[in-house]
Amino acid sequence: MVEAHVWNEKLDLSHEAMDHEHHLQIALVTGFADALEQRRPWLARRVAAQLLTYSTAHFGGEELLMEAASYPARDAHALEHGEFLAHIRQIQRALDEGDEDVALEAALDLRQALAAHMNDADRRLAEATRPRAAGGA
Repeated sequence: MVEAHVWNEKLDLSHEAMDHEHHLQIALVTGFADALEQRRPWLARRVAAQLLTYSTAHFGGEELLMEAASYPARDAHALEHGEFLAHIRQIQRALDEGDEDVALEAALDLRQALAAHMNDADRRLAEATRPRAAGGA
């Protein structure tokens, strides 16, 4: 069985909004994998649709944050987001074609890739945009 919620403290970015959204995104990928392992493809389809919708909104929010901050790595970071959305659509296609094993493997790969993205590109973004305490006292 897939681990219930693959999160570790190393992925925390000390950016409350991003950390909250990342927890949910990883939980959705894990929920998708769990549904497949439980042989509940109807549930996996629903979770995959939620994952795509949520990820689209989450990535859009990060891209607005990058634009507002004139973040220099914005284009490369947004390109990674596009690749993740394509990966989610690929998972949905595999599931629609009845290839649950491929969908599960792709979901586990996605979860690992998202964690790497969070620990690298998102960590740099969080550092550049983290709200700072006012006054310095």
